[in-house]
Amino acid sequence: MEVMEMGQEEGRAAAAERLMEDFSDYLDGVEAETFDPAVTERLLSAMEALDGAEHGFDAGRAEADFRLRHGDLFSGAAVAPREKRALRPRRLLPRLAGVAAAAVLVVALAAQGLGLDLFQYAANWTRGEFTFTTGEGWEPETACYSNGQAALDAYGVRVPMLPTWNPVWEGEDFPGLEITVTEEDGGAVFTEDHRTKAGDGYTFVVRERRTARQAEADVQGRDDPDTVVYEFDGRTYYIVPLGTDRYRITWACGRYSGEICGDMDLEQARHFVRSITSPDEWVYTAPDMSVPPKYATIQAAMEAVGIDSGYAPAWLPEGFVPVESDTYASEEAGWYSAHLFATDVEGERNLSLSFDLHTDPGGVGSTVYPKDDSPVVTFEKAGVTFYIISNGPWRSVAWMDGGVSGSVGGNLTEEECRQIVDSIPRYAS
Repeated sequence: MEVMEMGQEEGRAAAAERLMEDFSDYLDGVEAETFDPAVTERLLSAMEALDGAEHGFDAGRAEADFRLRHGDLFSGAAVAPREKRALRPRRLLPRLAGVAAAAVLVVALAAQGLGLDLFQYAANWTRGEFTFTTGEGWEPETACYSNGQAALDAYGVRVPMLPTWNPVWEGEDFPGLEITVTEEDGGAVFTEDHRTKAGDGYTFVVRERRTARQAEADVQGRDDPDTVVYEFDGRTYYIVPLGTDRYRITWACGRYSGEICGDMDLEQARHFVRSITSPDEWVYTAPDMSVPPKYATIQAAMEAVGIDSGYAPAWLPEGFVPVESDTYASEEAGWYSAHLFATDVEGERNLSLSFDLHTDPGGVGSTVYPKDDSPVVTFEKAGVTFYIISNGPWRSVAWMDGGVSGSVGGNLTEEECRQIVDSIPRYAS
């Protein structure tokens, strides 16, 4: 049975490689006048049917190989180096995990190189992120990710390996967040670092190995008498004390090994472990409402920095009270931003409204929205495409219109998202 499954997987991978080669050959010879969307659609459909082979076709490497062979189509875009570090707030178009998603990126970039304007800005998503990327200026050459799970998703890792819980941090020196992906022979190493300027905090590491035996070799503390062996959700975790309130947790699952190391007590260590396969349920906590916000409406915040308030919704669900507002303006960068946070105490839900204006068409900016496995919902109004992105109990509606980008997110239903859009004066029929 195992041999048969391996043969089927290799066959799917080989078929996907052949389709990508056919796609490459087509783009080699196509011109703007002869570009046929039906050909790309047929190839994409065939590759979608092959998607899902976990260790077969590597979309990221196929994309990199394609870029090497057809670099003249990408207007100077370079293949990302082997080490990729987080860059905030700018973000390069991510390596897409699925075969079809990778092919969509190639179609779009190649069509741009052929002079076919498929989009003025890019909207794309992997399993764990949805990204708007705007502008025509320089972009960083390294791929970067908003969190470790987004990096795992982009590399096609479907095994739950990262904690979804982070402890409340005491003090004013809060841990930052840095994501590093290092490609090695036989796999990749994913690091999500939560460290303060003083070096306190904790680090998550996921290692991809060729075999399960190699992954098991990464596990530490099996023979240490001080090790706490913690069984949870069918896995065995080894919690090794490193000193006062410092622990290292290691485990293996298939050909992946995991490590959590840093400042924590034993109960926090167990909480980290449980959150890997059993995320905590979201619990509403009323924010501090003792100090009223500077701006009571998003319209007032937008007008304060010169953003047309006609882009703001005139309707919001009942019960929300403004809690905090914020604005930012940089004439040098041509970037203006307004934000309002509101809460509904009785309904136990929150709401966030954000609007950005970029006046420099040569600048590059990105907005990243974490998402779950739910499909992104798209609809059009007044010639503008709106995207509804779900992430657990949180749902956001986002859009881009010229230099203005807007998003309204919270504990909302899809119908409420649509009603919010319907109330925007700029898009009234």
